[in-house]
Amino acid sequence: MVDPRHLKEARRRIIDKREEHHAAQRAYLAQCREKVPGLEGLDSAIQRTVTQAIAAALRQGTDPAPAVEAARKENLSLQAKRLELLGQAGIDPAALEETPFCPLCNDTGYADKKLCDCITKLCAEENLAELGAGLDLKQMDFANVSMEWYSTAFDPEYGMSSREAAETVLEVCRDYAEQFPGHPCGNLFLYGGTGLGKTFFSGCIAKTVAAKGCWTVYATAGELLSHYEAVKFGRDDSGESQRTVERYQRCDLLVLDDLGSEMLTPFVQSALYQLLNERMNRRVHTVISSNLTMDDVRARYSPQVCSRLEGEYHALPFFGKDIRLQKREKGLR
Repeated sequence: MVDPRHLKEARRRIIDKREEHHAAQRAYLAQCREKVPGLEGLDSAIQRTVTQAIAAALRQGTDPAPAVEAARKENLSLQAKRLELLGQAGIDPAALEETPFCPLCNDTGYADKKLCDCITKLCAEENLAELGAGLDLKQMDFANVSMEWYSTAFDPEYGMSSREAAETVLEVCRDYAEQFPGHPCGNLFLYGGTGLGKTFFSGCIAKTVAAKGCWTVYATAGELLSHYEAVKFGRDDSGESQRTVERYQRCDLLVLDDLGSEMLTPFVQSALYQLLNERMNRRVHTVISSNLTMDDVRARYSPQVCSRLEGEYHALPFFGKDIRLQKREKGLR
């Protein structure tokens, strides 16, 4: 699925790229005509024979065949002279032909009755630019994950070390992103204390999935729920919040950060259930990060919300020492 806003901008950019492509072709043709005396005249003469043949074919009252054949022979003779001139100048004739910017779709934007790769690539670029407004995508890459910040000491509460847990999280998250939307986990719930990498891993997933051309939206829980409130309580005069809510519900992947930080009200409970249920019914996927454990979730949210989170999400724990504090202690950013 593609965000209609991204698609609109991608189509505009395709028009610009097509015009730039044709302008470059025209500029090259002009250079060749300057380099090869007589080329421009031959091109005009060749075009004139085409016009003569068309006019003869449309003429009424006489047999057009002789005139058409004469124009055809002249055209072939001129084409041969043109090829000879270009060959002497070392110019490839194919390089002077006007071609589409995208040969797959001939600049229509569609190939085999679906969006062409040229459009989906530009949509992905638009999606990544939008994600970059809320996430540091330059740093958020699975290749940048370092296990040095996770301890090898055994943690009896989890039955493993924080490094073993982080290695599992890395494997699951990377596979999830690379196989999206076909990963068996479907949805992920990343939970644990602050500064342990939940937002970083979520961002890595978002970046990888968006780069594949899948419509990806990132939002904090507070930001998301504020749009639901604007729609519910009539504070959406422009309709922007309604459109944003629809994007939250429809996108291929929603990355919802910091669940549990929002002020909890009956409306928030209802809106959160509506979001989770709508996305489940649409069979689209969600990655949620939270400082809440599943026990905290049960204590905080309604049974309906808990049922969705426990039944439809694969939980991945983060534990250990705050990575930001560790970096600060070492004088790192």
